[in-house]
Amino acid sequence: NDEQKLIQMNNSIGNNVVIPPSSSVNFPIGAQLNIVQWGTGRTVIAAGSGVTINATPGLALRAQFSVATLIKISTDVWLAVGDLSAV
Repeated sequence: NDEQKLIQMNNSIGNNVVIPPSSSVNFPIGAQLNIVQWGTGRTVIAAGSGVTINATPGLALRAQFSVATLIKISTDVWLAVGDLSAV
């Protein structure tokens, strides 16, 4: 379980961080996941089956060293905030 940890994506090619449904990993409401794009490969936050992730302007980390935080709002609904861009 990656709750309250820093998920470090250190890839030179594009990659995804998939947020699983509550039926697979039941994070509590209010849980936070922190993601940093260490590598040059673009990191995109992806929703698992039945998961909704709300963000603006999109779900990609903007550049190398960008950081985003996901906050669980309700069952299978997350809010992504941070240095994001459109996919």
